[in-house]
Formats: sequence, C-alpha cells, structure tokens
Amino acid sequence: MSKYIQAIGIWFLIIPLAIINGGLRENILIKLGDIALLLSGIILSICIFVVAYLLIPKIKNCKQTDYFIFGIIWFILTNLFDLFMYISEGGGIKDLLGSYNFLTGNLWILVVITTFISPIVVSKIKKRKGEIKNV
Repeated sequence: MSKYIQAIGIWFLIIPLAIINGGLRENILIKLGDIALLLSGIILSICIFVVAYLLIPKIKNCKQTDYFIFGIIWFILTNLFDLFMYISEGGGIKDLLGSYNFLTGNLWILVVITTFISPIVVSKIKKRKGEIKNV
C-alpha cells in the first residue's frame, strides 16, 4: 500500500478524536467559560501528536521528505474537513479563516500547525531513538 495512502488512513483516525474533543468542549469544557476553546485546542493538539507518534513510524521506507509531505497532506485534509463542517452549518471560508484568530481564544491555529509538524517531529524523534531509519 502506498505510504501516502497509509498517512491519509492515519489522518482519518484523528477525525473521531476531533469529534469527541468537540463534544467534550461543547458539553463539559464550555462550563469553564472562555478557557474552553483554549483547552480544547490543546487537548486536540496532544491527541494528534500522540496518534502521529504511535502510527507514523509504522509507515516503512520513508525519506525525510515523505514526512514533510505527510504533514502537508494532513494540513490540507484538516482544513478541508473543517471548511466542510462550516459549510454544512451554513458558513464558509470566512468562518474558517476566523477560526485562525487566536485573539478570540481559539487555538485552531495550534491544531493546524500541530497537524502539519507532527509527522516531521515524530520522524526526527524516532530516528534519533533509532526506531526508524530513513531510506
């Protein structure tokens, strides 16, 4: 199976975590007030990194550029998924771009950056530990 298809498959495993995180934010964290968005962004970012840490090394025969491409793919898919969610709720690209404003307490930008860099950072950590070898 193509390593890029595997990376996309791993990204799809993040979706249920994002949905659960959204439910946690809307049903529990919201009671904490303005800090809810902040905590939700941090929690989701940690979940994304953990998934990458556990599963990205399972993709074999990767060059360092492959991990960079995985990050780009994850970045694009994450933004397309979020845009689709806004559109399904009657919003659009303006809403997606608004979610990048961290001054509102929304850490979506942290989530997107984490999505992009996680495969790259994981590859460097695992390579240093001798757990993966680049081709």
